[in-house]
Amino acid sequence: MAQKILPNQFNLQGTGITIGYSTSSIAGKPQLSFKKGRKTLTFSGKEIGSLETPIGTLITVTIAQTPDKDFTTFSFVLPQIDLPTASSKTTFRTIGITTVNKTSIAGPPKGVQQTYKVIALKGSAQQVQF
Repeated sequence: MAQKILPNQFNLQGTGITIGYSTSSIAGKPQLSFKKGRKTLTFSGKEIGSLETPIGTLITVTIAQTPDKDFTTFSFVLPQIDLPTASSKTTFRTIGITTVNKTSIAGPPKGVQQTYKVIALKGSAQQVQF
């Protein structure tokens, strides 16, 4: 049975958003950069949530926070990818989801606690040696 060649570097783009994500790095931790407009945020290690789901790996970072009001996360789904060769690059399409989570000092607020905005993303995946 052939050995699976898994990508560790992902670059994604959507309307007004650019994401660079690596599952590993020279430091040995995942790294993620999120650029929207003029704002660029960088995340490392435990700041990046990763959850295996039946539809792919869900990657999540917190991109804004207002104490006692709300916090905003951005998530995207990475499909399972098995590269044909170690030097190959594969393109794919996926979705990104911006979620606004309402909070308050008195605990969870009444009513709807999350709102979502979905964006189409085009991505590329490859294996990079660190």
